[in-house]
Amino acid sequence: MKKAGKNHVRVNGALLRTNKKWSHLKQKQRDWIYEVARLEHKKYVEENERLPRKQAKVALIEIIEDKVDERGIWLPTHELATGIGKYLDRLNRRLTVKD
Repeated sequence: MKKAGKNHVRVNGALLRTNKKWSHLKQKQRDWIYEVARLEHKKYVEENERLPRKQAKVALIEIIEDKVDERGIWLPTHELATGIGKYLDRLNRRLTVKD
């Protein structure tokens, strides 16, 4: 029988789930994160007059991660990066098709 690993860590008196996934977030939380990502993406495009690719995309994800942390939503960095990374790619494609 396989023994399950430890899935929780106590941080500042609160229990955090270490194996949390993007799909475990509530829809309201996901919608808020998508809205923040959309606004940051729009701001980046207006300031730099180009789409965020590679390093710029990583920088955007870090900005969004800081805002998510301020809001008190906890999610492992790699899960947030994959969830938001896909959304940023979709925004890039949408702008490319419009042009």
